[in-house]
Amino acid sequence: MGGTDRSEEREPVGLRERKKAETRCRIAEIAARMFMQRGYENVRMIDIAKAADIAEQTLYNYFPTKEHLIFDRDREFEQFIIAAITQRPPGQTLAESLRANALLFVDQISPAIGKPSWVPASVANGPELRHVWLELNARCANAVTDALIKMEKGRLARPVAKVMARSIVGLFAVIVEGVGEDNLAGRSRRAIIKKMRAAVEAYAKIIGPGFPAT
Repeated sequence: MGGTDRSEEREPVGLRERKKAETRCRIAEIAARMFMQRGYENVRMIDIAKAADIAEQTLYNYFPTKEHLIFDRDREFEQFIIAAITQRPPGQTLAESLRANALLFVDQISPAIGKPSWVPASVANGPELRHVWLELNARCANAVTDALIKMEKGRLARPVAKVMARSIVGLFAVIVEGVGEDNLAGRSRRAIIKKMRAAVEAYAKIIGPGFPAT
């Protein structure tokens, strides 16, 4: 008879979550290969489900749309930015932390240039992907807003925190978009990295005097 798998019910929560994370990662990797081999527009959700040997509904439980498969590490993106704000060494200003972490971010994603990866080079290639990318950035900005307000212990008005949050998320979003666009344009990894690092340095000079030191 159908029903819930009792053995799954007995599994510790941590183990279940780890299995879910592993399944999600496997699906995203399979989808990335298929997008690279066939082209994004030629791959259907049912094709991905069959390749991953899962039910199509299971696939939708992990990724509500095909567009979300392009951005399979959006939560990691969000947590990286929040950590740059909240987990700074003593004495390091917010502006200094953003500069250091943005440069680190450039280095971390640079090995993915030219490979099927989470770097969304495709964001410039269609309105559906662009819509999802903007949606993820907006959600990230909301989380960063809350982190800034908490960090400033209520001294920062929400409208001001929103402006700051969107600027901060925009920095990392521009890195992702810039790497993707330049990759599609055929620029070398070295040239892309140099360009993105220069953009980070320019941003740091602008925000330095204006962001809170705490």
